[in-house]
Amino acid sequence: MAGIEIESGRARTEPELEAAVSGARERLGDALAELDGPPAAGFLSVPHRSDLLREVRRFVRARPADLTDVVQLGIGGSSLGARALCRALLAERHNQTVRRPGLRFHLPDNIDPDSLGELFEMLPPRRTLVHVVSKSGSTLETLAQLFALIESFRRRDGRGARALRGRLVVTTGASGALREFADQEGAARLTFPDDVAGRFSILTASGLLLPALLGVPVGRVLAGARAMEARCRAEPGGGIAGTLAALHHAHDTVRGRRIHVEWIYADALLPLGDWFRQLWAESLGKRGRGPTPVVARGTTDQHSQLQLYTEGPDDKLYTLVAAGRSTRRVRIGRDATLAAIAGRSLREVFEAEERGTLEALIEKRRPLIEIRLPRISPDSVGQLVGLQQLQTALAGALYEVDPFDQPGVEAGKRVALRILERGAG
Repeated sequence: MAGIEIESGRARTEPELEAAVSGARERLGDALAELDGPPAAGFLSVPHRSDLLREVRRFVRARPADLTDVVQLGIGGSSLGARALCRALLAERHNQTVRRPGLRFHLPDNIDPDSLGELFEMLPPRRTLVHVVSKSGSTLETLAQLFALIESFRRRDGRGARALRGRLVVTTGASGALREFADQEGAARLTFPDDVAGRFSILTASGLLLPALLGVPVGRVLAGARAMEARCRAEPGGGIAGTLAALHHAHDTVRGRRIHVEWIYADALLPLGDWFRQLWAESLGKRGRGPTPVVARGTTDQHSQLQLYTEGPDDKLYTLVAAGRSTRRVRIGRDATLAAIAGRSLREVFEAEERGTLEALIEKRRPLIEIRLPRISPDSVGQLVGLQQLQTALAGALYEVDPFDQPGVEAGKRVALRILERGAG
């Protein structure tokens, strides 16, 4: 299995920063081993739990044969992981080109009535599988999605709505309103481990069921995550995950670079950037600490953000994420009016633009990290997921915050619920 390559410090050498990174690495000496205990045990054990993978595969084999669509209802960590894996490992226009018995897939990840209502209206009530994900079983948005979908189906096709129980699968914890509803309806249930935080659930049924239904070899994703964990455990200070955590912490606390820009040069990996943005922000943004994550798209954002990044304030750390071989070779005609691109491939132009961004940042002495996948595959994507989960958990130790709770999010949920309850009264 070809490994992910990491290169850091390309922009400049700063003795004070190097000392801070070295000190942070020493602090992380035993941090990875300490993650084996509560509350992180589930997050690290998930890739090794064959029972969870068997459960997913069993459901995939037993799914109804007449389906055309599958929709996953959930928000945040209960949706972003599945979206990231599907986009990385399926064709970008999967829904437009799939043929039966394949499935179209939908991840609304919001409760905007315009976009969600439009989706509900196009879903066939009798041929849609509904996967509902909520660890607590009481997530306001997820329950709103579910019962709005049921009501939409009922209004359009009462008999089809009544038959939904045979096409409903719920991934939730051991208790809660959603668990009770699933039992009442006789819906299939998959395990959401109690010791896994929602944003760390990408390698559970929360993130794996949808891609598995669409034919992604999710076992290889798990294998990639296990390989990355073994690599980091075999090296001092948490290996490359510890290095990344130490670099981010040092640039933040020593140089005041409190914005982390992840610049992604592969459209297929962009939703993984969104997933990592939530993982990083929700895990570390506590007690006035934690850098702000930003996702940028190469080459698009060279025309919208590079000016700021090269000549604006030096308050950012940049991570360039790129992949190797493309699956398609797209040629540019020899009659192109710009001689520099005539007869070349789009990949050559894309890589030249990527190199241009890298060199522009280095020329302006901006701090830069490179993460390179040999190619986009289930194994390499699993490695990247494993790396960024470990990096985040280890950064929690450096920032001295609990990376597995989310008090700020829960506060917002309580306020929203109070507003609704007052209105109902």
